[in-house]
Amino acid sequence: MTRTVRGGVAALALVAMLAAGLLSGCTAGAPGGAGQSPSSSAVQRGPAIRVVSPEGGVRAGDEVRLVVRATDDGEPLAGRDATFEVVSGPAEYPGGFETSATDADGVASSLGLHAEGTGRVTIRVAVGAVRSDVTIDVGRP
Repeated sequence: MTRTVRGGVAALALVAMLAAGLLSGCTAGAPGGAGQSPSSSAVQRGPAIRVVSPEGGVRAGDEVRLVVRATDDGEPLAGRDATFEVVSGPAEYPGGFETSATDADGVASSLGLHAEGTGRVTIRVAVGAVRSDVTIDVGRP
């Protein structure tokens, strides 16, 4: 009878450990867990500014419409001032920079970027206290 009780306690302890391990493995985002795959729409943590358009390169001589989306923990930064300024590369804004406001989805547009030559252009985008450098590639006309 002693063996049965000890065996029962050991089995119960083992089941409890397995259950705890299985449950912790099902937490979304946990290492090795059942979180969303990188290609799914996982919520971005922290502030982020990403380019919406253009989706590819642009041509030298073009006037570029740069569209970005600003979020913090996946939530749009709506109704904020957005500033666009060329940091490096063959492009410029008339007057040195451009400003606009984000819409309800956190989207802001810069309409007057002039791509003057070929190469990579880095633009610093600031939406409130969130700042990020984004790049676009300028190819031959």
